[in-house]
Order: sequence, then C-alpha cells, then structure tokens
Amino acid sequence: METLGITFFRIMICMAVLLLVWLAIARKPIGGLNPFDFAISISIGSVMGAVIVDPNIALSSVVVAIIFLSLIQMLFSWLSLKWRLLNVAINSQPVVVVDNGQIIKANLRKVRIPVETLLQMLREKGVFDISQVELALWEPHCQLSVLRKPEAMPLTAAQLNLEVPPNRIMFPVIIEGELQAAVLQKMGFTPEQIREFREKHADKLADIFVAFMDRDRNMHIIKEDAQESDIFFCR
Repeated sequence: METLGITFFRIMICMAVLLLVWLAIARKPIGGLNPFDFAISISIGSVMGAVIVDPNIALSSVVVAIIFLSLIQMLFSWLSLKWRLLNVAINSQPVVVVDNGQIIKANLRKVRIPVETLLQMLREKGVFDISQVELALWEPHCQLSVLRKPEAMPLTAAQLNLEVPPNRIMFPVIIEGELQAAVLQKMGFTPEQIREFREKHADKLADIFVAFMDRDRNMHIIKEDAQESDIFFCR
C-alpha cells in the first residue's frame, strides 16, 4: 500500500506540473502540433512514464526535465514566429489534392492518403460530386479545405441583395443555477444590476439548468426538469 501511495503521489505531481506547463506554453489541440511539438510531447511523456514505473528516479529531476523541455518548446515557438524560414521548415505546406474537379494523384502520394480517404473527407464536407470542387487542399494538420465552384455554392443574402438582421449571439448567464457574474459584466451589466438580478430571481435560479441572454437582453431558459417531447418516437 505504501508503494501504491508513493506512485499515486508521483503521478499527481507530474500531472499537475504537466498541466501547468501546457497552459503556459500553448493550448494547441493534438491535431495542431507540428513535428517539433510532437517530439517534445513524446519526450515529456517518456520522462513521466519513467518516474512512475521507477521509484529510484528522483521526482525533482523529472519535474526539472519537464520544465526544461517545455522551455525549449517555448523558445522554438518564439523563434519560429520571428523567422519565417524556420516556421516553413518545421510546418509542412498545404498540398493541392483536387484541382478543377481533377484528383492530383502525385500529390495524394506525397501526403500519403488513399483516394478512398480523400473521397470520404469530401463527403464529410458535403461534397458527393467531385466535379463541383474547384480546389481542395490537404492542410498541414491533416485537414481538408474545400472550395466549391461558384455554381455549386449556396446563394448568399449578399448575392440576392437581401437585407438580413445581424447574428444573434447567446451568452450563458446562468449555468446549473449559478449566475455568471463575469459574463454579465462583459455584457454591460453593472455590479448593482447583477446584485439586483440575483436578489430578484434568487428563488428561481435553482430551477434553471442553463439560461442564455443576447445583447438585447432577451433570455432563453432551459429548466432542470426539461423533458423530450416524444414527437419522434412511437410508444
């Protein structure tokens, strides 16, 4: 039991340090890592794995190693922002895989994706007729960007010369009965207005799961006891 406790303690310390480092250096998703970021991540994972399975490795040395590797990553990211050539060298460039409805076979081989995968990703973009594609790019982070031909694109209000109302953006102002004062402040509410709102609706907050408010201060409330309407199901 003592060994398990020590192992658990070492895991928690390493994870805490790793989380702090990750928040400090960047919030990139896994798919957004370049080769150097990936190598650093693998190295940090190997260091953490070693300290977890080998109690003879000093915990302090591992913490220092994680911080040092993270500092290297931060320095490299800073240098890549300062020197474009370095950024180009470590980040692959977009590759044209479809041009004017024609699949570029040589470029598919270059990025090492089969034609079946390309067609699947096109379908995920809503493209079932490849002749409608003017340009498709294989992006550095393994994503497909698709530009349809003008005649295959949906009409927009600007093309029809229509006036449309501005977008209605809803902000969560109540989450599980808790009033989100910081959100209300960003929307222009004064501390006094927030306090009055909380006092006025104190008896109702507990019954609200989520409540949204737009910039005109119209609210949409989702209650805790919301149920499905059973419209789509036959009992």
